[in-house]
Amino acid sequence: MHLSHIALVLEGGGMRGMFSAGVFEAFLLKELTFPYITAVSAGACNILSYMSNQPLRTRKIIENYVTDKRYFSLQNWVKKGSIFGFDFIFEDLPQKLLPFDFDTYYNYPGTLQVGTTDIRTGEAIWFGKEAIGHTFTPVRASSSMPFFAPVVHMNGRDLMDGALVAPIPYEKAREAGYEKFIFVLTRNAGYQKKDKVPKIMMKTFYHEYPKLWEIMQQRPAEYNRQLAEAEELEKQGKAVIIRPQIPLTIDKLDIKPDKLLALHDHGIGCGLDAYERIIKLSQA
Repeated sequence: MHLSHIALVLEGGGMRGMFSAGVFEAFLLKELTFPYITAVSAGACNILSYMSNQPLRTRKIIENYVTDKRYFSLQNWVKKGSIFGFDFIFEDLPQKLLPFDFDTYYNYPGTLQVGTTDIRTGEAIWFGKEAIGHTFTPVRASSSMPFFAPVVHMNGRDLMDGALVAPIPYEKAREAGYEKFIFVLTRNAGYQKKDKVPKIMMKTFYHEYPKLWEIMQQRPAEYNRQLAEAEELEKQGKAVIIRPQIPLTIDKLDIKPDKLLALHDHGIGCGLDAYERIIKLSQA
């Protein structure tokens, strides 16, 4: 079923994104497609295998490669400034080990908007489905978390994690004219972001990017504002929120396969449980 008037909105969350990957498996099982998808960070990474219609591809990556040092290691961090091995994730995996179906991805019957942050200007910079190319550079940029990944230089801009300025990117879909939304979140109900990164750390590691210091200070308030808006839209009958229903024991850098696979499969269950609510929203 093509949900022609509903936008799919995806937050990040690092390895907590395995929950979202499970939800996307439920969408594949129910043959749901969306005309407009906005995604940042891990949400942008994990939506790709859904759009290429490759069931359980993300689960296979976790089963076979998440403990591989090429995927995640301090060695990557020391050598390339990224704790995640982005060359392995975005080159070796899709081109050799678990080939990505680019043709099916590009023929997906909807638009993808991947959000990144220009850390010089503080703007949200968006890239469409076609801009992904065969190198996934916009997705790399959207996934580049401060301290854990390098700045990505693209189109004359210095880009990092899209979740810095658009953590729950419904506003991009609203600008495109959508009034109904499916939100896939990676935190339990009741979560509020509180911690701020000490400015001295930002000045030390990112001395040439003062706008990034400001963004990081504002980030908790901005996340909480967007979360409150999503919850209000659900109360108004304009949205469905899908999020973990069991207490999370995984943080954004957790690579324990058993925990990740359990969270993935929980996501499948939550996605299937949400199906009737999604259909109801589509008919409202």
